Amino acid sequence: MLSPRMSQRSVRLLVVEDDPRVRQGLLHAVPWESGGMSVVGSCESVGEALALVERGLEFEVGLIDLGLPDRPGTELMLALSRLQPEACLLALTSFDDADSIFGALKAGARGYLLKDTPPERLVRAVREAAEGGAPMTPAVARKVVESFSRPPPGAGCEELTPREREVLQLLTQGVAYAGVAERLGMGLGTVQTYVKSLYRKLRVRSKAEATAVALRRGLVSPR
Repeated sequence: MLSPRMSQRSVRLLVVEDDPRVRQGLLHAVPWESGGMSVVGSCESVGEALALVERGLEFEVGLIDLGLPDRPGTELMLALSRLQPEACLLALTSFDDADSIFGALKAGARGYLLKDTPPERLVRAVREAAEGGAPMTPAVARKVVESFSRPPPGAGCEELTPREREVLQLLTQGVAYAGVAERLGMGLGTVQTYVKSLYRKLRVRSKAEATAVALRRGLVSPR
C-alpha cells in the first residue's frame, strides 16, 4: 500500500508505447490513482508524442518505450528535454543491454524500468521520480554500478581529434550514426570510420563502454 505522503501531489503522466496491449495495460491495469497520478497523454510513436506536446500538453513524468516504430525513444527524450526541461523522463522498455541503458540515461532518462515491473512497483517508481529520485529496475541498477566500479578501460588512451570529440559527443547523447552524419555533414561511412577510430583509441568495444569512458574522463560536455 502506498503511504499517505505519496498521494499528496497530483502527477500528470505521458505514456509513449507502440504495443497496443502494453499501452492498454499501462492505461487501465496500473493503479495510478492510488498514487495521486493520472495519464494525460497516450501515444504510440515519437511523431505523435511530439505533436501532442507541441500543441500544449503539459506533463510531469513521461514513460517512454525505447523501441518506437518511427524513431528511437532516445530521440524523443532529447526533444522532450528541450520542449519541457522540467519534466522527468523514464525509460520503460524490455531492453536491458548496456547500450540501451546508457543511451537512455545520456538522452535524458532519469530512471530505467523494465516492462515486467509489477504495477504497484511502477506506481512507486513514478512517484519516486516525480519527487526527484532516479528509479531503476534492480538488475539495471546493478549493471550501472558495475560499469562505474570497473577500472576505466580507456585509461592511457590516445588523444582524440576535435572531430572525433564531436562524434563522441553525439554518440553519448544517443544519436544514431545516420543522425551524426546529418548533423556533422559527413557520409555514413565516414562516421563509421570515426567510430572505429574512437573505439581503438578509447580501448572499448561498444557504445556503452565508450559512453562510460567519455563520462569518466570528461571527454564530453554535459547535455
